[in-house]
Amino acid sequence: MAAHIFRRFSSSAKDLRLGIINNVKIENVGGKFYSTAAEPAQSAVEAARTSIDNPASHTSDQIGLWYTLQPESVKHLFSYGGLPKTYVTNCKTFAETCLMVRQPAISCIDYIKRSDLTLPPNKFLLYGPEGVGKSLSLASIIKFLSDDGWLIVHLPWAVNWRRNFKEIVPSASVPGQYDHPVDATLWLQHFRNQNQTILKDEQLLTSESYVWSRRETTEAGSPLSSLVELGMARARFASDCIMALTSELKQLAINDRVKVAVVIDGINTLFVKESRFRREDRTYVEPQNFTIYKAFTSLLHSDWKNGVILGSLDYTANGPTRRDSHLPRYILGDKGWELLDPFVPIPVSNYDEIEMRSAVDYYLDRKWLQNPAAATDVGRKELAMLSGCNPYSFMTVARSI
Repeated sequence: MAAHIFRRFSSSAKDLRLGIINNVKIENVGGKFYSTAAEPAQSAVEAARTSIDNPASHTSDQIGLWYTLQPESVKHLFSYGGLPKTYVTNCKTFAETCLMVRQPAISCIDYIKRSDLTLPPNKFLLYGPEGVGKSLSLASIIKFLSDDGWLIVHLPWAVNWRRNFKEIVPSASVPGQYDHPVDATLWLQHFRNQNQTILKDEQLLTSESYVWSRRETTEAGSPLSSLVELGMARARFASDCIMALTSELKQLAINDRVKVAVVIDGINTLFVKESRFRREDRTYVEPQNFTIYKAFTSLLHSDWKNGVILGSLDYTANGPTRRDSHLPRYILGDKGWELLDPFVPIPVSNYDEIEMRSAVDYYLDRKWLQNPAAATDVGRKELAMLSGCNPYSFMTVARSI
């Protein structure tokens, strides 16, 4: 019977004491009994959470649970990127930043723990279809690396330096090379922000002297942070400072002064053949001629130790003509495959049943899903069907419910 439509109703005293019969609410109005369909009681749904916010302590028993990144950790690690923009928008709405414990991050962290740092860096590549959570898995791993005392070289989305760059100018130091003055400066700020504690280590000193101009030099034995500060203060030298920084980091790692983690989201973009920047003759510049690409690519070689290399493979980081598969061999191409091989492939997939239920519970807990039907078994199945259990698709579907 529809709500708000009343009818005359007779009932026994026992029925009246119960108050509700078969989802029908009994009301006494002026000595006459009327009924209306009773609204089902809605119990608050709470997200399944874990109080353990250190990814190093997460196990397979906690898959599907949510853990909170403290605001200071978010500011420290992800102020300049690392979390997808749509996810950051949701986090602001939810007034918290939470990540789900998932198997890819657990596996990768376990591999890092068991790596022999006296050997060349192990390489771990996350791969999977679009929207399955590769970037957020990397975020969990970055949190672990920071807590574990690694110096982090993090490229949140290197694709932007090839497609959506702010400024590109010919290099003043290497003919034929091109610099990103603004982008390089912003990355140095990101690097300093993530590693501000480690950079205070007095053992981290430069091994070479660098001449930037007639008046500006960095002497051998200077603090490593001086390279960072110079690049931030002088955008003109920022790209060359990154080149010097990556070289010094490899040498420091070889000398057992620091352990370095290279983390690149969309690592395959380093091997794409074209950029959107044109020379004066209107020909496109190959990304391999970008100073910062050359600097970070040097860290992917196996000629150093005390390091690990992590990356995500994303077909959207490739050119428009190479997006037919998400599998590593296809995405990397010949050049990327030759440089990164051997590596450990770590698949990232859509939510399983437990993870999907946990995701719905979290959105209900945050009042993002307002429709009461979303909490029912039928509603959950519909959400799973509409999104295909894809994390990004589910986030998109949930916006309108």
